[in-house]
Amino acid sequence: MMRHSARWYGAALFGWGMLWLGGNVTPSCAAALAGGGTGTGHGAEMAARMQPVEQQAVVQARPGVGAAADTTGLLAWPGVPRLGLPVLRMPDFSTMAQPADGNPCPMLPWLALAATWDPELARRAGVARARGEWRHGRAVLRVGGVDLLPSGRLQAGEDQMLAGATAGMIGAGLLSGHVLPVFGSVVGEEQARADGALPERTRQVPATQLVAGSLLGVAVALETAHGGAILCGGMAACETVTGLEQMVHDGWRFPGMVMALPGGAGQAAGNGAAPAMAAVGAGVDMEQVGVGENGRDVLGASLRQAVREGSVKPARVQAMAAHILASFYMAGSIDHPPPFASTRATVEPSPTDTLVGDVEAEGAVLLQNENRVLPLDPALGPVLLLARPAMAPAAGRLADALRHAGLGVSLIPLADGAGAPGTLPPAAAQAARILVLSSSNDDNRLITSLADLGGHVAVVLGADDPDRQMPWLDMVDSVVQAWAWRDEYAQPLAALLVGQQEFSGHLPVTLTGGFYPPGLADADYRAFAGAHIVPLFPFGYGLSTHARITLNDLRLTREGGRLTASFSVTNPGGVPVRAVPQLYVDPPPDQPGLSRRLAAWRSITLAPGHTVRLVVPVSLRLLGQWDPAGGNWAVAAGDYTLSLGFSSVMLVRHAGIHLPALHVSGALEAAPIPVATAE
Repeated sequence: MMRHSARWYGAALFGWGMLWLGGNVTPSCAAALAGGGTGTGHGAEMAARMQPVEQQAVVQARPGVGAAADTTGLLAWPGVPRLGLPVLRMPDFSTMAQPADGNPCPMLPWLALAATWDPELARRAGVARARGEWRHGRAVLRVGGVDLLPSGRLQAGEDQMLAGATAGMIGAGLLSGHVLPVFGSVVGEEQARADGALPERTRQVPATQLVAGSLLGVAVALETAHGGAILCGGMAACETVTGLEQMVHDGWRFPGMVMALPGGAGQAAGNGAAPAMAAVGAGVDMEQVGVGENGRDVLGASLRQAVREGSVKPARVQAMAAHILASFYMAGSIDHPPPFASTRATVEPSPTDTLVGDVEAEGAVLLQNENRVLPLDPALGPVLLLARPAMAPAAGRLADALRHAGLGVSLIPLADGAGAPGTLPPAAAQAARILVLSSSNDDNRLITSLADLGGHVAVVLGADDPDRQMPWLDMVDSVVQAWAWRDEYAQPLAALLVGQQEFSGHLPVTLTGGFYPPGLADADYRAFAGAHIVPLFPFGYGLSTHARITLNDLRLTREGGRLTASFSVTNPGGVPVRAVPQLYVDPPPDQPGLSRRLAAWRSITLAPGHTVRLVVPVSLRLLGQWDPAGGNWAVAAGDYTLSLGFSSVMLVRHAGIHLPALHVSGALEAAPIPVATAE
């Protein structure tokens, strides 16, 4: 039965040390919070009013149910019409999320969004997505970027805190539009390393071993969003993570559901009860059943037999229904279901939104700028823009945007194979400044040949590839990580290149250059630090063309179970700038199994000549290890160091604090809201 408290819904966004400015909950977040405020009570009450056959029906979402029978491609949760619970439609989560309007682009520019380190942009993305989904009759949407199981590199980057915050703020935006976010990834969203290595997923692993790793990202997402649901089965079968139900509902006190995508809950075998018993034991509350499920329907006949035989108690099925309803009440989907007619009606396009362009403007990362080639000064003459066929359309749009910004640009499309002797255009030898738009390692020979000509070369990387090789790095002047190209990037990228806007993006992944710490499946910043290897470009890294932000006076204080860091941020320059100061925590040297990790950060815009003092919380959970017996985080006594800087290795201020042995609640709950005061 349910043993969790409704107080979880009152949690602030900052229980894990999230560090963004603004003490008030935005109207959209407030709406999501209000929608879930009584979710636990309503869910349990409504589940108790259901008849047993109704409880067993609502643990599945299937194709062709009731009013949704002719809705192509959607699954339907059946609801209970007798109790006023509506049919709710959702996509099949076994594939990567796609926009409801059929747009071929992925749902979000994930890595570019994570590179902004800006939660407000992530919330805006969720709000926009909710608007489109609701109008197309969808009440549930999967949000990737985090997952129960360790992954190589997911869409939202390699750090669980940053990825969880990004996914969680998208979820907050979805909840504000009465769309339920389900947090979890699928294999197709995982980016393999250049050598093909992936984490081992064939063996079962206890949730207690994942709680400080991959599960941390899920917890941060749930707490940040103020609700949602959890997806299992996207990376491996739900049974792979053992003890999940106890962790989620008893340890975290999360009242919502765990959902399995088609096939994730297991495989039905005849009319046996064993598959349902295994799925229920794995913590699955709802199962998606896809078209042509081929026996992947374990919470149907198999569950009914398990209940008849007594191997699954009716009270457990009622608790599963209560978890499902709690998630829907969080989103307000029960009271505000999207109309079914909208899935078949012609939907007018949304008003023009600058969201994607704003993501590029804040997320493009300046990696190198030797000789101050950037920004490109129109007074120094024209720039030669080169791109091979794969990037030719993007180069055309970028050239137009640069010309509109006042820069003289000559665009020369190149043939495949350009870069070999005699294949460069004659204009390349005459150009003083060359801009190359590149999408893959296939361009490396071209870039090297251009650099050999002796002019100034700037390279714009237009792909999401943390393992991009850069053998030409010491030969070129400037490098910009602009992420996987979208046409909306042309104008903001041009503004960055000519200096109309300052670069402020920071890497959400380590750029490895294709080289990894030996013997380690992970290629994140913690693995590099543990192996004492300096990567090509570290996690959190990002330059500016003019800004020179300074960080000073880092102080740490503790009051009971609360740890607070304060520091000053100064903009001594003459232009406004967005800064992303980052806090990392190092455990005592004698603590095994712990290493430096991101503890908190802030995205803040500073006026010229201004200093702001920031006071931010740091979750003590990040300093501890999970205690399965106590269901809490055990923080060992010792001397801890917090470091402040602009990447995982560029740390300029340090402060130490001695902590006694502490036990910190594992429940997702409130923490102090950070404030900022001007000096």
